[in-house]
Amino acid sequence: MLREATTADIPALIAAELACFGDEAWTPGMVREEFERAGGIQLAADAEGKLVGFAFGWLVIDELHVLHIAAMPSVRRSGVGRELLGRLVRAAGAETAWLEVRANNAPAIRLYEREGFVEVGRRPRYYADGGDAIVMRYGCALR
Repeated sequence: MLREATTADIPALIAAELACFGDEAWTPGMVREEFERAGGIQLAADAEGKLVGFAFGWLVIDELHVLHIAAMPSVRRSGVGRELLGRLVRAAGAETAWLEVRANNAPAIRLYEREGFVEVGRRPRYYADGGDAIVMRYGCALR
């Protein structure tokens, strides 16, 4: 079940961050800040009463910035990530969406491409470990 995340979800979101991203997980403070961000959209996916995925986005005027999206390892490749991404885009009501994804994260890149995102650039050494990011855009002009 997809729903809006609330501050009551913060402990589960922090645990999911660690499970999904390990050393690159957002800090507890970063997760909390998402609930204070003007234009922020926070979504959660539940299964059997447990958080199994989440998405954070930021609506800036008429553009969505996909900040973070994840599915717990136990539900990957089940459609949870696709559902979260679709709901995030619809909830924002934006005509354009942007995101950065690790250049070596082939499963995420395939998901984004299937959902209509296209590569529009790269950010060399974007991540703390020196990894590159691919910048992707979704928008009506691309359909």
